[in-house]
Amino acid sequence: MIETIVTAIFAFASTNIDDIFILMTLFTQVSTSLTGQHIMRGQYLGIITLTVLSIAGSLIGIIIPEEYIGFLGLFPIYLGVMKIYHYFKNEDDSVEIEDFNTTQKRKSILSTFLGVQTLSIAAITIANGGDNIGVYVPLFVNLNLLKLIITVSIFLILVYVWVRTAEYATSHPALTANLKKYNHIIFPLILIGLGIYILASSGTLALLKNIFNS
Repeated sequence: MIETIVTAIFAFASTNIDDIFILMTLFTQVSTSLTGQHIMRGQYLGIITLTVLSIAGSLIGIIIPEEYIGFLGLFPIYLGVMKIYHYFKNEDDSVEIEDFNTTQKRKSILSTFLGVQTLSIAAITIANGGDNIGVYVPLFVNLNLLKLIITVSIFLILVYVWVRTAEYATSHPALTANLKKYNHIIFPLILIGLGIYILASSGTLALLKNIFNS
């Protein structure tokens, strides 16, 4: 139970840290036409959509043996390694996030005029969720129904925490600075750790060991 909860928290945090900065940008635009409720609903809609897509993708585990599905655990490892690589190549993810936020700011303002604020914010979350699916699919493959329900419940709770954290951080620049300062260290390591966990829990590491020993 504890292992499932901790893994769910790490999976959500590692794939949604950039959403904090996007949400913060959105909160700087809160007005009578774009409210905190729009942001909350849009984020929930986006994360639920990504989660449903990931659950659907994990159903391939019914056909393909679990230890082969576990090779998808290489994807979060790849994401983590690439984040470290870009940082040392002076292409820190924070720059990409700032550029993305600028783009999304224009989109969210346009959405305000169109009157589809919630759907627009959900679209931003989904468009920025490729790594969510890449991590969630192999993670969900290894879960039974009870663990899946617990994991999804943790995700739903953390969406609320994420939105409220972004709202709070908007008025506390020091917190934002610390998030950006340590993001390049903490979250690549979490992604790599998740990938290794997926490889191990699915039996993929044992499969590779047998292959190399044969």
